[in-house]
Formats: sequence, C-alpha cells, structure tokens
Amino acid sequence: MKENKILIIDGALRNDGYTKKLVEFFKTNCKSDSVKLFDASKEKIAFCDGCNFCEENEHCKFTDLNELFKDFEEADVIAFATPVYNGIVSAPLKILIERLQPYYTYFYKNNKKQKVKKRRKALIIATAGRDGREAFEFIEKQFKYTFSVTNIELLGSVLCNYTDTLPSVENAEKEILSIIERI
Repeated sequence: MKENKILIIDGALRNDGYTKKLVEFFKTNCKSDSVKLFDASKEKIAFCDGCNFCEENEHCKFTDLNELFKDFEEADVIAFATPVYNGIVSAPLKILIERLQPYYTYFYKNNKKQKVKKRRKALIIATAGRDGREAFEFIEKQFKYTFSVTNIELLGSVLCNYTDTLPSVENAEKEILSIIERI
C-alpha cells in the first residue's frame, strides 16, 4: 500500500491556540511518515497584486511559494487549518488562497481543465471563539470552490466552537480521527 504524502497548511496565528492543538493532533494521528507542515503565519507571503502574470505564464511572478506549490501538487492529502476571524479564514491563509490564482486562471483559460492532474483529498479544520457555524458554512463554501479548480475532493470538515469559553476539543478530535480513517 502506497504511503500518502500529507501537507498541512496551518493558518493559525497563536502558538498556544486550539487550531495549533488540532493541527498537532491531526499530525500525530495521521497514518503517514510523509507529513509536511506549512505554517502560513511564519512565512512572509507576498500578496497577489492582480498583475495577470499567471494568466500568460501559468505560474506566479513571485517565487516565495514555489516550494509550497510543489508540495501542494505532489500531496495526496492536504489539511487546511484556520481559526475563524471575523467570519472568514485567518489573514495568512486568505493571502495564501489568493496566491492560488495560477490554478484559477489555468482552469478557466483551458476550458476547466485541471492544472494538477492528480486528484487529491482535503480536510478543513477550523476553530471559533464563539458559535462559528454560520461563518464556517461560508468558509467551507469558499474552500469547495477553491478545491474545484485545484482538483481536490473534500473528505470532511471539522469545526471546534466556543474556544473562548468551553471548547469541545474531544468532539473535534473524534471527527478528525473519523476523517483520517477515510484517507
């Protein structure tokens, strides 16, 4: 049986927060020795400036994420983790999602053909200080759109609510384990 290459894209800003704890739980429990972690909050990611370079060249003019894009394309499973801030993903993760523009332009320029031929799987891990269900629906919808142009199938989503008061981390961990079983 082939070992899955797993990429974790962590958008959490707080090192002691619940998102990081759930990322570590996933990393510890996933059944692979090939796990890479990209901590978006620790990287200086250039903003997409809408220059359309990727439209003509099929890659971004900025080279800061070249290694991540390589890992992104080679991964079998990609876990996206984020706290819910103001109803959306964290700023570092939003910047990173916007930098996926070369995949969007390729998809639409080439009659919806995928730039990445290999079908991958993904999961979304999110935490919210309060009841984040409504915001999480929006976040999940945004990711599904992103996945549609990057050849990714969503395996499942996990939301850990009320991290400011009484988080149910155990339920989130059970959901993560359930998704890991489907990898």
